[in-house]
Amino acid sequence: MDTREISRVTASQVAFGERLGLSLEGDTVGVAWAKISDVLQREFWRRDDLGSPTDKQVRLAEKIGIDVSGLSRTVANAVIDDIMTQLNLNAIRRQNLAPGVKVRRKYHPGVEWVISSIHEDGTVYFKGGNGQRAWARSVERIP
Repeated sequence: MDTREISRVTASQVAFGERLGLSLEGDTVGVAWAKISDVLQREFWRRDDLGSPTDKQVRLAEKIGIDVSGLSRTVANAVIDDIMTQLNLNAIRRQNLAPGVKVRRKYHPGVEWVISSIHEDGTVYFKGGNGQRAWARSVERIP
């Protein structure tokens, strides 16, 4: 899956990673942070076992054509987060979601909602919903 819309590391962040012995060039900010976290776990806390991705994570990423099986659990989580964010961004663009648009939740279709705002990660907030929200990939625009 193409995740070019997800925020990437800056040159100064790449330089910081190099000081830690990491290559962060082209990474998303989330993946870079996960790699840095792994270094802190290994070097600062002296933890050798960073865990592996779950079978569910591996299968989900494989559906998208990404192999996370050799990554640490933290980095795999970041990759999955990027995939989910990209799916949200795709849904926002495909359905032209914006504040004021009426939607239904795919899994709770009986109620209509009006979007009040959309967070950069694709979380859709609803007017009068007392904090009600959903992922953009989980809503359908009402014509």
